[in-house]
Amino acid sequence: MKKSVEFTPIRVSYADLLLYLLDNSMVVITPAKVPQPPFFRGYDSNATCAYHRGVLRHSIEHCRTLKHKVQGLIDAGWLKFEENRL
Repeated sequence: MKKSVEFTPIRVSYADLLLYLLDNSMVVITPAKVPQPPFFRGYDSNATCAYHRGVLRHSIEHCRTLKHKVQGLIDAGWLKFEENRL
């Protein structure tokens, strides 16, 4: 059984955060495989994820891969959130 990860709440949208992370060379866009049936939980044929170049059918706000990346940056002390800014 997989251990549930608790992500640190962030004060901005993941879409806005992705732009910041890209501008500061903290992440790179990661292409992913086109999903095939049976589709994963949360699959949305109308959604795209900027982190995955729009390939996977989920929104960036629900992208677990990006959330894990962000959490790793927070845990390592590379990303901190202050009251009114990153």
